[in-house]
Amino acid sequence: MANKLIVVTGDRDGVGKTTLARILAKALNCANGPATEPDNTCTICKEITEGIDMDVREIDAATYTGVDSIRELRDVTQFQPARDRYRTFIIDEAHLLSAPAWNALLKLIEEPPPHVIFIFATTEMQKAPATILSRVQKFTLRKITIDELVGRLRQICEAEKIEADAEALEIIARRGEGSVRDALSILDQIIAFGGRSITTADVGTVLGLSDESFFARLLTLVSEGDHAGIIEALNEAAENGRDFKLMFRDLLNFVRNMLVASAGAKSDVPAAAEAAKNFSYSELLRIANLLMRDDDVINRAEHQRMAVEIALVKAATFPRLRSIEQELSGAAAKSTGKSAGATQKQALQAPGLEPFLERVGKARPRIAAYLANATGSKKDNTITFVFTDSIAADAVADARDALEAIAGEAYGAPTTLVVQTDAKTGAPKDEQQQSPLREDPVLKAFQKHLGGEVVESRRSK
Repeated sequence: MANKLIVVTGDRDGVGKTTLARILAKALNCANGPATEPDNTCTICKEITEGIDMDVREIDAATYTGVDSIRELRDVTQFQPARDRYRTFIIDEAHLLSAPAWNALLKLIEEPPPHVIFIFATTEMQKAPATILSRVQKFTLRKITIDELVGRLRQICEAEKIEADAEALEIIARRGEGSVRDALSILDQIIAFGGRSITTADVGTVLGLSDESFFARLLTLVSEGDHAGIIEALNEAAENGRDFKLMFRDLLNFVRNMLVASAGAKSDVPAAAEAAKNFSYSELLRIANLLMRDDDVINRAEHQRMAVEIALVKAATFPRLRSIEQELSGAAAKSTGKSAGATQKQALQAPGLEPFLERVGKARPRIAAYLANATGSKKDNTITFVFTDSIAADAVADARDALEAIAGEAYGAPTTLVVQTDAKTGAPKDEQQQSPLREDPVLKAFQKHLGGEVVESRRSK
């Protein structure tokens, strides 16, 4: 074998990395091999499967990180295999090896003895040193599809004479998240609970699943900004013995189905499609992003119920934020309408800017409104805008790359955008900071979670 270093990597746990490593060890050492497929009938193949082959050693890197352990391993590799063709070392979770352990192993890996093969199994290939990665043959495993996983579960149930609802198997497959190992583990738990007949109710009981109508109700409460209703619904979930960590994961999947339906694609969950009608697509994107950021917090939280309550109540602030956004959009629309005349006036004052301002008005109307209130000029391949408002100047500066691309299209040549602020005529910074609107807690939440900005403070008439 030309390459004595093999890495088996995957995008998550339970996709078969260690299993593939054992198959490779059997293929290399099979009594009727080396073969593309081991016969699985010879003594060597059977002993590797059972984990008792003397020449195939599995090492857990999590407990094998010390330099002394690696030196001991290095000494062992000097001996010829007792029976097999190769002395094979399968190092599981290889990314957990410490830097000193890798360094101690490096010399052996650079020039392995002809009778030694290393197989590294890891989910985090990027953590291995570059000096190792440049010398290995890599096999990457991916999660299988839900349909494939359902088919495998059905095949096992038929072989074991177990009756199972199609919907129950699909729920198990989805909870397995593409991992055959995890899905089979869940199936074992449900068989132990329900016996030789598996129903959707059995799966829901074992996994603590919340049904779709509950999620639809929960998201409806979010859309209405009903904080009390959300707390009451979660109280019911707690009384029914729900696992809040798993419930939140199922909720994220439900929100994903809402996004699918809102985007116009076919959704397999009618309740999600109906619940999605309470939100605009952009609102759903924001809520999904907010909930996903809380997923890690909930996984690590000691009080998971409270963490879920906070996440959903936080999401339920969106109706208030929606009204603020509508007000801001209305103000921006009025500003854009008013800016048409200003843009035309500015165009007369600054010859050559017309094609650029027209394109910006179509592509970036909010930025066009800022430009309309600035003093613009063009000289050669440089456009300069001078602002009296530092906030508007910052917004335009942030969009510089996009605006320079638009200018390049308008003038047919690379164009540089210069943004300047005339501090003398601008509003005092202290006055801007002291605006009551800027201290509004709802507006602060809007800025934090949605990336909004205060353009102008106004009193309603």
